[in-house]
Amino acid sequence: MSHRITAGTTRNRSIVLNTLIVLCFPAIAAVGCADDHTPTSPESLTAIDAHSPRGHMHGANQGVEVGTTAGWFQGEVVTFIYNQPFDCPLPLEDGGMAGSDSNCVLGSATADAPRGGDDPVVYVTVPLFEDTEGITLHCPVAGDCINHPSTIDLSRVFGAGTENALLPPHSHVVDVKRGGWWEIEVNGVTTREAWDAIERERSLDEIRVQQALGTVTPDLDTNLFLFFNVMPRNENRGGPFNR
Repeated sequence: MSHRITAGTTRNRSIVLNTLIVLCFPAIAAVGCADDHTPTSPESLTAIDAHSPRGHMHGANQGVEVGTTAGWFQGEVVTFIYNQPFDCPLPLEDGGMAGSDSNCVLGSATADAPRGGDDPVVYVTVPLFEDTEGITLHCPVAGDCINHPSTIDLSRVFGAGTENALLPPHSHVVDVKRGGWWEIEVNGVTTREAWDAIERERSLDEIRVQQALGTVTPDLDTNLFLFFNVMPRNENRGGPFNR
């Protein structure tokens, strides 16, 4: 059964309105992670010693920013290692234009899925409630996370004037351990209780439970792809998981 919804419904407009409201709460931008590491500051690989374990692990693609965030995988906290920029390919499935500086949109997938449309999905959870103190956000600052876009076009679901909104603070959930390109689906979490359950279980299964209860939105399409490798927490050596 599909959990996706696309632009054009009253429910979808309400979801994005709440997302924009979330961006106005300073607590979202300031909150840290209770038990997950905060994102690393971007670094240029030109500044990393090519002979160091980190430089060797990431590969020395000169000038590419490298950094990490946490993620949740089947009850575990894992590390996402980013070493390529995001991609928001055009044209869009709905035939429209992207109004953001990044070319990224919420409410439409890309028309021509890269790599044959076989990329795994990372589920981006966004809090849509006010009581956010102490929650875990893997990207806690609006518009500022390693190798993510800073802006996204929300106009398909919210209307004119939201074409270049900041990417909201969020966390990540995956259901496979792989390396390479990942497709993004967005889930709005409408209550603190639902967020706490997802944070406790750290799994896609719990997102599906909360969707059935009506406390998490259906999966929202984007044309956004991120490139990262999923690694066990605190692992400093070894290569990425093979695709």
